[in-house]
Amino acid sequence: MWPPNMQKFKFLVLSLLLCGRLFAQSSTYQSEKVFVHTDKESYVSGDTIWLKAYVFEATSHHLSQKSQVVYLLLQNKLNKIIKESKVVVQNGHANSQFILPKNLVSGQYELTAYTNLMRNYSEKAFYTRNIKIAGTIPAPIGLLSSKNLAKPEVVFYPEGGQLVDGISSKVAIKFNNFPILPKSFEGKIEDSTGKLVTTFYPDLQKIGTFILKPTSGMKYFAVFTHAGKVYKEMLPAAQTIGYVLATDNVVFSDGVLINVFTNSNEPARFNIVARQRGEIILKLPFETTSSNFKFVLKNDLVPNAGVVEIAVEDLEGKAVCKRLVYFLTNAKNSLSVKNYKPNLLPKGKVNFDLMVLDDNQKPVPNLDLSISIVDVTPPAVFSPKVEIMQNSLVFDADFESEIQKLDSLFEFQPTVSKFYLDNLMMTQDWKKEAKASNYIAENNLMMKASVSKGQVLKKNEKVKLYFWDKIGMKYQETVTDSSGYFEIRDHWTDTVKVLAANEIGEFLELKFDEIYSPKVETVVDKPVVTVKPLTPSNAANKPLAQKPNTALPAKSMALKEVVITGQKNKDFKNDFRRRAYNWEPDFATSISVDSSSGIPTLVNLIESRIPELTGKLMNKNENWVMLDGTRVPLEFLDLIKPSDIVWLDFIQKKEKTTKLGQESGSIVNLLTSKGNDLFSVYKNSRFQTFMGYTYARNIYAPKYTKAVAKPDKRKTLYWNPLQKTDIYGKTSISFNNSDLSKKYLITVYGTDGKGKTISQRTLLK
Repeated sequence: MWPPNMQKFKFLVLSLLLCGRLFAQSSTYQSEKVFVHTDKESYVSGDTIWLKAYVFEATSHHLSQKSQVVYLLLQNKLNKIIKESKVVVQNGHANSQFILPKNLVSGQYELTAYTNLMRNYSEKAFYTRNIKIAGTIPAPIGLLSSKNLAKPEVVFYPEGGQLVDGISSKVAIKFNNFPILPKSFEGKIEDSTGKLVTTFYPDLQKIGTFILKPTSGMKYFAVFTHAGKVYKEMLPAAQTIGYVLATDNVVFSDGVLINVFTNSNEPARFNIVARQRGEIILKLPFETTSSNFKFVLKNDLVPNAGVVEIAVEDLEGKAVCKRLVYFLTNAKNSLSVKNYKPNLLPKGKVNFDLMVLDDNQKPVPNLDLSISIVDVTPPAVFSPKVEIMQNSLVFDADFESEIQKLDSLFEFQPTVSKFYLDNLMMTQDWKKEAKASNYIAENNLMMKASVSKGQVLKKNEKVKLYFWDKIGMKYQETVTDSSGYFEIRDHWTDTVKVLAANEIGEFLELKFDEIYSPKVETVVDKPVVTVKPLTPSNAANKPLAQKPNTALPAKSMALKEVVITGQKNKDFKNDFRRRAYNWEPDFATSISVDSSSGIPTLVNLIESRIPELTGKLMNKNENWVMLDGTRVPLEFLDLIKPSDIVWLDFIQKKEKTTKLGQESGSIVNLLTSKGNDLFSVYKNSRFQTFMGYTYARNIYAPKYTKAVAKPDKRKTLYWNPLQKTDIYGKTSISFNNSDLSKKYLITVYGTDGKGKTISQRTLLK
């Protein structure tokens, strides 16, 4: 019980950091957030979209050390995946590119980014943004007009979650799916007798607020007129006995003023709990022994700018009432350009130093940045506004509903911005709980596929897998499960060719799981074209279709397919497949083996020609085997028949093997006959393809040292996804103009790696 002198009114200032943090708990919000910086905002078909993905821990906004794979999708209006990419994440950074097809339809495309760990939470936490692409094909009219407008609705949000009889409460009213509301719009709150209680006026977000003190047994309605229609929407019923949570950080400037009201005469014990990004930052017990309890959450107790959830919870952790508030700080970054001398010459060199300044106008050192510089010489169309990374992280990644015009809320004076943000916070709920725990933070790629032969799934069977990507070849064995699927993890690059075989060497069919997309592709039925039959009147004017004349014209010659054959054991002295060791093996011999020779495998073949390697080939590091000049895993030898080999080279002198990278043993190089190499085996066996990692390329950035006549029409003049500021807060920029460059749009994103983000754009002439 509280002391008698505090029974009527309690004013607790939450200024004791230790008191609150003694109750801190580990967060259940163990996800990640992704933000993507692209070099431009609009493109044309055939362009390259240069991408930098930042992966953050969901609670601290530090660069994540969990996931090492991020998925990127580009989808059209029908949700069809146009481009996809799996990118390696290193210390929270990943950069890649999409090379756009040249036959794209004009329109808006959606870029989506996520990690596997994020799939445990709502898909609405995935990073998404629209990208405009001017294609070579006009957008179909049907796509532009097929959007269905959702039915208008009015939703009420009592502060804290409920209305209670006899207690004044702030109520937000939100107009969803309504067209633009006129400035003269006025709504009324009436009781069930028709008496006017109060009025309300929506803000630019279509959110209005009013104060209501419910009377027991009375119903209340919002009454308004829009587009000639009269609406009368009933408010939620008030509780007879309950609790109301009220907050103020708009007028109150020293933190958040928290009031808990109740009409209950029964004392009860609760906790005031404050959370940010899912992490409990304060927890303070109190007891209800009067109708009003007042607290102050000081600004210095909130670690970061952004959303804070304040809740009244019972001793079991169940929320009695809760609401969100937004902590707005005046700290802002800006860009400063130094040592810049304009160079308007076509292809001329441009140099300057760039600094990111804090709110005290001091350069910020040791920042991880991505910087793009785009030529916006008229008539180029561009937006001077930049997408705010911080807003994406604290709003788009944390809320179920889509928030429109968010960045504009921060453009007003602080008090006005606080007012709009507070209205918005009343209508939101923070999604902080995981919906599943099936998805882990990946440190490599997962390959999942079904295995079959002749449409019969191979269940609980051993499978041999042969992988071939840009880096090289790999062999792996696995076992399918009871459903005929297998799952394995590894690092693969770009397009991976995969062959599967059973234990007796029969090739099997694979069907890989497709990359996960949060949106299902819309299938549009093609219109049926009705062919109008020819009438007698117009048939006479139509020439009859002529059958193509397949006869050869006079004095022409019909070409026959000619197959050129030659001796199998030809001279391989200058064969390019022997170039690696300068065509000088220590031993060489031609090979001629047929099915009756009694040599079943290539290992047996090698051992028959080089007896000293008998039993030693399985030591993979001691002795290498090459097929057609390329080193292969020994298991790949099972894909080639001995009868397909026409030549064998043996290299064993250390001065030769060392040049090829072999330090400990010998090398055997087998040459195959034409049409029987590994590529032909893959092709003839109908290999399947799997998309591995997409590795970043370097943007085309010419450095002109003399006059060049070749046209230069680049728009993106500079792109560096891995830029850093030095200990003095400076980074140097250097690039060459295109032919018409006169004005530069500089966009900078970045982070200090400890929760602070950078989002800046400036125009340089």
